[in-house]
Amino acid sequence: MEIDINKSDFNKTLAPWIGKTYKLMNMYLSDVFQQNNIQVTKEQWIVLKVLQEDNDGVTQNELAFITERNKASLTRLINVMEKNNLVVRIPSEEDSRKNLIFITRTGKQLFLKMKPLMLESMKTLQNGISQEDISNFIRITSKIQNNLKNHSNLVS
Repeated sequence: MEIDINKSDFNKTLAPWIGKTYKLMNMYLSDVFQQNNIQVTKEQWIVLKVLQEDNDGVTQNELAFITERNKASLTRLINVMEKNNLVVRIPSEEDSRKNLIFITRTGKQLFLKMKPLMLESMKTLQNGISQEDISNFIRITSKIQNNLKNHSNLVS
């Protein structure tokens, strides 16, 4: 699709709709956490989810890639989570330069408390949207991500 920048209405492109939806979703999830007295950010939830699914521990580099954060930002996030006893760093037996990140018992309990809230939030998010539309959205969003990855030096 060719876009004539002299005639185009930016609001009829995907970018502002994706951006606004992302912001609204973040605000909604923040409200859900706050209403349930959960002092965790969406980013911390993602780390807990990844660690809950991987009992062998995950390196900080892997977590940075999975969560799409730079290493410095992820280090700060892990520091806060470690201070709050949600995760623990353990040196790798194979490579002492690497730390493996594990979810703690407290982190697991918090994850299990949050999981039903997140599932209910996804129901709210997808209310009135057919499974076919959800599948199409995922397919289209995947194409957008591939387009961006293929045209960017910044994305791994």
